[in-house]
Amino acid sequence: MSRTRFLLLLGVPALVVVLVLTVVLTGERDVPVADLPPTPTILATLRLEPRTPEAGEEVVVRATVSADRPITVRALTVQVVRNSTNESRDFPPLNEHSIGTTAQEITFRRTFDAPGEYTYLLAYRLDDDWVRLKPWQTFKVR
Repeated sequence: MSRTRFLLLLGVPALVVVLVLTVVLTGERDVPVADLPPTPTILATLRLEPRTPEAGEEVVVRATVSADRPITVRALTVQVVRNSTNESRDFPPLNEHSIGTTAQEITFRRTFDAPGEYTYLLAYRLDDDWVRLKPWQTFKVR
């Protein structure tokens, strides 16, 4: 075996050891991940039952909700507006409600005494302002 080849064979393992020690001794950190935006992202789907309720009949909204990070909202509700009068007919809110990254189903219940067309959506409060989530949907009370 030639002297050059012998030195090369000794040099490769030595270089690997030096590189490994450099990473271990310098405390090389993981690659940084981008920070989450300051405002959480909440995803929700709403299902209204029955789809066309009678006046005075109980209406149930099943909301499937998740967030991009675990959070606790000050309030969570289904906001409702009667289209002809612009009157608010919200469902009772859940106060100090925790939302996680795994989807959870939340049930809201109430009755609507007046026939007409209504628009509804899920809304939450982190501070004093309501955040209204799209899509907004409509239903008709007979």
